[in-house]
Amino acid sequence: MIDDIIGNYLDNLEEREFDAPFMALLRSMGFRDIHFLHGSFEFGKDFIAKRLESGSTSQFAFQTKAGNIGLPAWNECRGQIDMLRTDSSAHPAFDKAIPRHVVLVTTGRLVGGAPLAAQQYREHLIQLGEAGFETWDRETLVDLIGHSPEVGLANGSSDALLSLIGRIGESTVDDIDLERFSRRWVSENIGECLPRAALEVAVISNRLRRQNRLDLAALAPLCLIRAAWVHGHGSNPPDPRSILASDNARSIFRQYATDLVEFCTEEALDPAKLIFGHREFSAIVTYPVRCAKFIEIAGLLGLLEGDDDSDKCEKIAALLARFCDANPGAAHPVSDRWAISLVAPVLLLWRTGHRDTVRELLRNVIKWVGDRYESRGLGLAHPYATPEEEIAQLLGSMVPPRSRRSESYVSSVVLDLCAALEINDLYEIARNDFTAVWALPPVLEVPDSKGQYVVSSEDARYEANMPYRDQWQPTNGWQVSPHHNRGPADRYLDRICRTWDLFACVSVLRDRHFVQSLRRFAQN
Repeated sequence: MIDDIIGNYLDNLEEREFDAPFMALLRSMGFRDIHFLHGSFEFGKDFIAKRLESGSTSQFAFQTKAGNIGLPAWNECRGQIDMLRTDSSAHPAFDKAIPRHVVLVTTGRLVGGAPLAAQQYREHLIQLGEAGFETWDRETLVDLIGHSPEVGLANGSSDALLSLIGRIGESTVDDIDLERFSRRWVSENIGECLPRAALEVAVISNRLRRQNRLDLAALAPLCLIRAAWVHGHGSNPPDPRSILASDNARSIFRQYATDLVEFCTEEALDPAKLIFGHREFSAIVTYPVRCAKFIEIAGLLGLLEGDDDSDKCEKIAALLARFCDANPGAAHPVSDRWAISLVAPVLLLWRTGHRDTVRELLRNVIKWVGDRYESRGLGLAHPYATPEEEIAQLLGSMVPPRSRRSESYVSSVVLDLCAALEINDLYEIARNDFTAVWALPPVLEVPDSKGQYVVSSEDARYEANMPYRDQWQPTNGWQVSPHHNRGPADRYLDRICRTWDLFACVSVLRDRHFVQSLRRFAQN
């Protein structure tokens, strides 16, 4: 059964989807000094790595392909294999003085005339007294993945994974299920769980993509980032296993988030088509949820790209601004679960100069919350609410009868965003309006411990009505609430320059944010 899952996963991969799990596989096989080189200057080498072979270190060079390789594709691969064998241009870590092993990796098989051509070429190289090459095809990869104790899908995780994959196929999985499934990764030994979790995330995200759930495909790797830092929190220097897992997860997130953003066409910028195009009876709820998911993922992607590709960051921000300007649903979180969806897009838009969009977005959120909490309103459901509970609270279901909920985590997020960005006039409007309708701003405070990455933490402190100041006072600057100056000035992930990873964890947890880190990111 496990071999079938792995084989089916490999059969449906696009080439770059295999990059992150392949790195995890190499790590589990004892390779070290692993580098991903795919791009304009790879010189035929997608990956390089070293491993101890017969008592001495060997340099490996890998070229990876997706799908079956026929004779025309093999002829192209042959030229790349020649470069792997003879060209030493690659990376400062590539050691041309030690024995070299060349490996062609394909998630499919050599088909048609390709097997014979590959055999003849290998024999030709041997006759010349030169090093040959290996081929890792689909069957080899199934065996390596299925029998690796660190990366394989066995070792007690198969039942949970099979169950989740089955539910993905039935379209009954949501973000709550992914978070709960990923809790397994935080309770096991780091050396065993993180490499396997990277592969599981790749499998899960691939299945979700095939079900047209790019939003969930992008969320799954964020769960891996959370697991990486539960294990690696506080390490000095940072644990390389946590760094590797986080980097793998970032790569997977970037791929699916990019696919989602590119899927946002002109049609998606038309709210009427976005609402009615899906022909859903429940569009009154699904439309704002769809908006919240999109702006959150686009915001996270833009912030991630900000350090590496400023042009791509700007393009994402421009698209995000157009989306928020066109879609009122972006400012209508249907429960406190979607309060966090505002953080990344607001930060991205503010940093890239779309400040009028930020002001209008937050102003509309303030009005939305006021309408939900006014004298006859029931308020919004809590951050852990199921979709059924969200709908019942939003629409005032009488079965069972719903009572008014006074806490509003959305109001806390809005107030803290206004404070961190020092939008003082909007802060005072928000504080006045929320107070008028008794929308109480709760805050979950967690110290800089492993508890900040998990849902239930023994060292967390919950205050249902955080006493924000009614007026902006210049003498106090942006610190308009007690939790602004009693939390840590910076957190572990801030100190090791992984603040984005902290935002990723917040997107998984949904019930907390760290205003000092938020302000730090806004100022960079």
